[in-house]
Amino acid sequence: MGIFTTGAGLEMLLRWGHFLAGVAWIGMLYYFNFVQMEYFKEADAAAKSDVIRKLVPRALGWFRWGAVATLLTGLGIFAVRGGGMSVDIYIGAFIGIIMFTNVWLIIWPSQKIVVASAEQVANGGGPIAEVGEALARAGIASRTNALFSFPMLFFMGSSAHYAHTFSPAAVIVIGIILLAIEYNAAYKMIQHWNVVKKLPAAGIMGPLASVVGVVHAGLGLAVVLFLLLEML
Repeated sequence: MGIFTTGAGLEMLLRWGHFLAGVAWIGMLYYFNFVQMEYFKEADAAAKSDVIRKLVPRALGWFRWGAVATLLTGLGIFAVRGGGMSVDIYIGAFIGIIMFTNVWLIIWPSQKIVVASAEQVANGGGPIAEVGEALARAGIASRTNALFSFPMLFFMGSSAHYAHTFSPAAVIVIGIILLAIEYNAAYKMIQHWNVVKKLPAAGIMGPLASVVGVVHAGLGLAVVLFLLLEML
């Protein structure tokens, strides 16, 4: 019964939970980006409304609570280990935290508006005026999370099988790149909050507009970040 009473056993249970929750979270992320978004491009209005009202809320439940469980089990692993892990895992965790904030601060609030608008139309009313903007905010944040998932999963794996030593220069450059991409993803939500009056223009979908673009950009970002750790 040492798995329940020792540090190693507790870490194993947390890792198991981390894998299960991560599969649920990232699986739903890929469903939204690679399946549902592409279906919506071809579906008629009635079919799209039915999916938004009946399927999307269920999927969003697994999506957002999977993100919570992934974050909590990951933090639990850090607490049990007490530090001392490779820089790879910290970079992966940093990307995961950015993705988590996108889920709860951008995607979920925006999708609630989309679902409410679909329900309102189905009941004979008109669409919520902000629904187009909400879709745009959720769309770019979701696509960015799909982009981030590629290097995040790579560094989670490399932390155990191809670990790197800490390099301040590499970490700083990687942090700047990640935050710049996140700024582009969060720009529309920052505008919506109206907390900062003047900001450099961003919120560009670019290659993330297509599934092929997301996959290529995600693989490319993973390679670039890996090479930075290798070379700096």
